[in-house]
Amino acid sequence: MPDTTPRKKPRIKRSAGHPTEKTMVGKAAIVDAALALMKTKTPQELSVLEIATAAGVDPALIRYYFTNKQGLMRAVATHLMDQVQARSQVMLGEDAPLEERIRKRLVLLIEALEDNPRFLQLVLNEIYSHADTPERIDTLQGVASRGLALSEALLVAREGDPPLEKIDPRFLHVAFLGLCTFFMDAQPMLKVLFSEERERKHLTENYLDFATRLILHGIVKKR
Repeated sequence: MPDTTPRKKPRIKRSAGHPTEKTMVGKAAIVDAALALMKTKTPQELSVLEIATAAGVDPALIRYYFTNKQGLMRAVATHLMDQVQARSQVMLGEDAPLEERIRKRLVLLIEALEDNPRFLQLVLNEIYSHADTPERIDTLQGVASRGLALSEALLVAREGDPPLEKIDPRFLHVAFLGLCTFFMDAQPMLKVLFSEERERKHLTENYLDFATRLILHGIVKKR
C-alpha cells in the first residue's frame, strides 16, 4: 500500500543572525538602542552583546546588519549627523532675520549635544578618522558637504540682511562646531567660572546670545 503519512516540509537552514519575517528587527531599532546606551557610556565601553541585549536581538543580527561594532558605530554617527542636518535645513529655510537664523543653528547643535553627549566623539572617531575605503570616503564627503552647505546658506544674503563680509564658509562651519562642542564639553569648568549661575538653562541662553552676536559681528561688513 502507498504511504499516506503526510510528508514534512524540509526545514530551510539559515545562517545565524539572519532575520526571519516574524522576528525581524530593523536596523533603526538597533541604532536607537545603541544611542540610548551612549547617554551614559562611551562607545568604547559598549559591547556588541550589551547593545544586542538592549535591542532584544541576537548579537549575530548586529554582525549581519553592520559586520561588527565599528560598522554599527559608524551607522549611529551617520544617523545622528543626518538628523541634525535635516533639522537644520528646515530651520534655516524659514523666513527669519540673519541674527535669528544664526541663533537657531547654534541652538540645534547645542540640543543635539545635550541629547547625545558622545555626538562629537562618535562622529570624529567613526566617520572622520576612518576614511580608508572608497565607501567610507563617500560617507565622509557627504557628511562634510551637507554640514558645510548649512553654513554656506547663512552667507547667502536675503532681503533685509545687512551686507556681509567675504567669509570662507569652511571657517564659519568650524566656528559653529567649536563654539557649541566646547561649551558642552567644558561644563565642569563652567560650573566653577559661573558658580553664581544656579540654572544651567539660564547660562545656556546667555551663552547662545553671546555666541550669536559674536558670529553676527564677525560676518557683517564693517561700515
